[in-house]
Amino acid sequence: MYSAGAMKLYIRQSDQHGQGVFASMPIASGEAIIVFTGPLLHRSEVDFGDYHLQIGEELYLGPSGSADDYINHSCHPNSGFRDGLTLYALRDIAAGEEITWDYSTAIDEEDFPGFPCACGAPGCRGTVRSFRHLLPDVQARLRPLLLPYLNSRYFRD
Repeated sequence: MYSAGAMKLYIRQSDQHGQGVFASMPIASGEAIIVFTGPLLHRSEVDFGDYHLQIGEELYLGPSGSADDYINHSCHPNSGFRDGLTLYALRDIAAGEEITWDYSTAIDEEDFPGFPCACGAPGCRGTVRSFRHLLPDVQARLRPLLLPYLNSRYFRD
């Protein structure tokens, strides 16, 4: 399952990393792009070599077999989460443009070693890291894009 905008997405080779998800037609700023799905897993059940999304301290979504498994990271993404597992366009996205989101808005593992970032965006942080290991100004900038469990953990207001 993609979402209501499923017909606006396709998967192909990405210049950034492996497969990627691209807009087949324009997507308007604020438009829902895709809902992340997959089997609910405890951390002990996760194959960290496979697609997964952390949605709680010890809770993950495993691979869905759909487009959400192939959306790549960017330090300057064109989409982000808003109050749940739905990815929304942060700005207008052109047909043919790759859909990206910032992986640090979901990862919060103490022992996550991070990995080199290949996004190529201006201001690239160079490494994808756990939210907890980001500088305070980066955390504040990413706050509106956090999954709910991170927002409640780090911003209790």
